[in-house]
Amino acid sequence: MNMRAALLNNLKGFDAATLKQTIDDGIQSQEETILVGLGVLFEEYYRSLDDNSKMNFLQNLSSLL
Repeated sequence: MNMRAALLNNLKGFDAATLKQTIDDGIQSQEETILVGLGVLFEEYYRSLDDNSKMNFLQNLSSLL
């Protein structure tokens, strides 16, 4: 099983509160390995968006840079 599949399998069934806590804990730990997991979640979310939603999302991201 590759890393993407393993991560998604580990998070399968998480509700929003549990996912938030997992992400917050990972960010708070300041471990660089969390970047891999966040990258997988980012990829899945981005791929799920339609073109208009992608542009809105990208505009929001670009305002942070």
